[in-house]
Amino acid sequence: MKKRSLWLLPLAGALALTGCADAGTDAPAASGDAQATQEAVAAEPLDAAAVKTIVEKLVADESGAQVIDSAAIAESLPQAKKLVESMKIEPAECADLVVQQSSLDITGINMATAIVAGEKTGESTSYSVASYEDDAKLATAKKAAETKDLQGCDKFSMEMQGMKLNATAEILDATSDADLTVATKSNISMDGKEVPMGSLTLQGFVGPNMVSVAYSGEVEDEKTKLDELTKELNVAVAELNKAQ
Repeated sequence: MKKRSLWLLPLAGALALTGCADAGTDAPAASGDAQATQEAVAAEPLDAAAVKTIVEKLVADESGAQVIDSAAIAESLPQAKKLVESMKIEPAECADLVVQQSSLDITGINMATAIVAGEKTGESTSYSVASYEDDAKLATAKKAAETKDLQGCDKFSMEMQGMKLNATAEILDATSDADLTVATKSNISMDGKEVPMGSLTLQGFVGPNMVSVAYSGEVEDEKTKLDELTKELNVAVAELNKAQ
């Protein structure tokens, strides 16, 4: 059970990156947003098999990588939701932004993710590809990426299983071969000491698709690591373009 929980933590994070939180409650997009969304969905969304194939290609050279497809993700959602809901986040108003609870609904999204463990304790790289059949969720995801607003939640704390962590978050400048790119950075500390659980996440949109590459662990040179993630994201973007 403990080993299963370790998988659910990055899985919940990967689901949050789809940006589909509150998709069912947002007001309709303005005409300009609607036009942009129509252009984005001009290409047909990829089916579950195609999305899985892309993720498999991204981790083909990584030993021990396990790809989780849409069916497996859907099966894991109830347990992932319980894990997310067990977290106590302060300020309370930051809870939905941090864990994106309602993003644990991938209806209308074909998704696959993979996690590659690093050599150091707590080090991993995750790869996620999501293809949106649901236009409303795509519009919400793109809007969140374009806004780049942490809504005052650049500092927060998380308590889970009796362990309290303090975190900071910020949005970084980034560019890639994707139509839209956003990068985020988080640092986590416990008892005043930074722990290797922070992350650098790069997210890119290509038509009706989103791909993300995230590194979790200690970062010695932020620019170098962000450049590495950008190269990997560009590989994913190329694979998406070939699949269209």
